[in-house]
Amino acid sequence: MKQKFLTGIILLLFPFIIFAQETQEMQESDSLKAALKDRQLANKLYNESLELFNEHKYTESMTMINKAIALNPEFAKAYYNRATIRLRLNNTAEAIEDYNKVIELEPNPTSYTGRAYAFLINKEYQKAIEDLSIAINDNPDYAEAYYYRGCVYVEQEKYSQALTDFDKAIRLKSDYAIAYCERGSLKLIMKDYESAKSDLTKAVTFDAALALGYNNLGKVSEKNEDFESAIEYYTAALKINPDYFIAFNNRAGIKHQTGDYEGALEDYNKAIAINEDYAPLYNNRGNTKYMLGDLSGAITDFTKAINLDAGYGDAFLNRGIVKEMQRDVKGACRDWKMASEKGVIKAQKYVTNQCD
Repeated sequence: MKQKFLTGIILLLFPFIIFAQETQEMQESDSLKAALKDRQLANKLYNESLELFNEHKYTESMTMINKAIALNPEFAKAYYNRATIRLRLNNTAEAIEDYNKVIELEPNPTSYTGRAYAFLINKEYQKAIEDLSIAINDNPDYAEAYYYRGCVYVEQEKYSQALTDFDKAIRLKSDYAIAYCERGSLKLIMKDYESAKSDLTKAVTFDAALALGYNNLGKVSEKNEDFESAIEYYTAALKINPDYFIAFNNRAGIKHQTGDYEGALEDYNKAIAINEDYAPLYNNRGNTKYMLGDLSGAITDFTKAINLDAGYGDAFLNRGIVKEMQRDVKGACRDWKMASEKGVIKAQKYVTNQCD
């Protein structure tokens, strides 16, 4: 029964850069006294917003930054920070509006890169490329712009161009951990496992808290059939980020593959407790329940996967297999036909061999 293992490869880690705190400027001119008072209060609110952001109190941080902008409508750094907060709150469209304002006030590589990331989230890839190219033209030594443009190219499956940009980012910033991580992850996609391992090892050397790097080292070990090391890497990722459901899923996959079905079930349960809306987790747990002889539980999980993703052909295939085990041949054939319609080649063999 086919399982889907998650790599975390396309997970992009954007460093939500908040500009440093503003110092209060001292100006002597009496004619600027009122404006200075507003600016000083705006700076105070800005700093309070920053502190709240660092405490992950994003709604409260937004309230403070809104007040700062109201007092100083030309406060470019405040607009940038508000865009960052809005990205945290999944308000991408409004974040783009703020980046537009930042670019109007202070057009610089950082501003264009911020907006490009928002475009990337929105899957507006060409706009992201355009902004990042502007940033690079303005500052050819801006490593972050090459890195993010490489990430956009990965999303577009333009792997050669992505590799070129990651190479450039690393040449400019030799200890750029996340760039090593993404380049290694790309090489994993390209099945260059030895080079992928080298890059990912450098990534976690430069940033020992980079959970994605350990997760993808696990994938490299899995591809090399070094299952013991794969388990160790996934476990390392989970020590860094206990809510990393992808790593739970991947570790469960190894346990399933090596016959530790109880251990796999435990990990799938943990992954689903973290993210109950991700269809592949239910499909994979259904496979493990099937191997444990829990056919009813397997049916329930495959059905849940289908309810979450009506186009999930593998879940239809797997549910059909379990229905056949329960001697529900008609139900099995319905599922296999659905799987075949959704492009699962193996399903057609079941239809041909076992259905009228």
